[in-house]
Amino acid sequence: MKNVLKYISSGAYKTGGYAHEQICAQALAGELNCNYQELRWDREFKGLPKWIALWFKTYWHAGNASYILCTARLAWPVWLRSLFGKCKIILVLHNYDPNDGKPSIYYTLLKFFLRGIASKSSRVHILVISDYWQKYIQTIAPNCNKIGVFPNVFDIAKLQFYRDISNKSKGLIHLGQWSDKIDKKLYLLLIHELKKMGFAPYFSSNLVKEVEGFPISYFNVYEGYLKQMARSHVTIIINQVNEGWPRLVHESFLVGTQVITLNTGGIVPLIEQGNGYKVQTVPDIIAILNTQLKPINYTQLEQYDLNNKQQFAKLWIEQVQLNP
Repeated sequence: MKNVLKYISSGAYKTGGYAHEQICAQALAGELNCNYQELRWDREFKGLPKWIALWFKTYWHAGNASYILCTARLAWPVWLRSLFGKCKIILVLHNYDPNDGKPSIYYTLLKFFLRGIASKSSRVHILVISDYWQKYIQTIAPNCNKIGVFPNVFDIAKLQFYRDISNKSKGLIHLGQWSDKIDKKLYLLLIHELKKMGFAPYFSSNLVKEVEGFPISYFNVYEGYLKQMARSHVTIIINQVNEGWPRLVHESFLVGTQVITLNTGGIVPLIEQGNGYKVQTVPDIIAILNTQLKPINYTQLEQYDLNNKQQFAKLWIEQVQLNP
């Protein structure tokens, strides 16, 4: 019987993280000559009782797969189930920020898993999204040497199409995707300043949202979001959370819209590769908007093409020395 690689996930919405994980899982299944299976619960599991329920569901449904790819919150139930078979675990970590609002027990359990299980077991292999997070996780678990990189990849041709056909609107400012991760206080200050300057700022969302003081545009199709972002003068990201490698920022660059972000976390290498802007304050952002924007470095970013996913999968397998 052919080996199986099973991808297990949950969430009410299919986010950029889900897109990255699914592409990784499918590419790795191809390189490992496995059948691919996906198990997903399309709802949120918030609060301790629901987390426990998710753990039981994961443990029960993990089955006898040869490989299981999952995120950090599912590491423990997948590990416990693996003790009754020969399953190898591929643990995906998009970022690591104890100040991101998750319960403290989440990072307590994750740190213990990385140091106590992943650093010692030959069955656990870590998948991160960039070199930055590879080095960072190694500071958390110094003895864990099975950490490899599989980056976000994109349909470059599709994104270039919107860059080529869209006419810029100098007054339109994209504020990124609306989420709980944004710094609302700084954004309110920024929106006030932008409107004084005559700009029309907006957040993008794939859900209908109305929040007082925040202009949120709803896009029910991916193409509409891309076209509007391609028309925007610039994308400005001010988050409270240290991001991994945000798909939105990479997409903004590729559709031809320059990016300004805070100088923190895993987003920094992405900004440096794209020749974007790293800032500390709202006045820094305003100063940039009063200048001629720098050109985007497309050459660096276009290496992350969807067509290269098997190459990245092969490289990750080599990095963690995973034996098919």
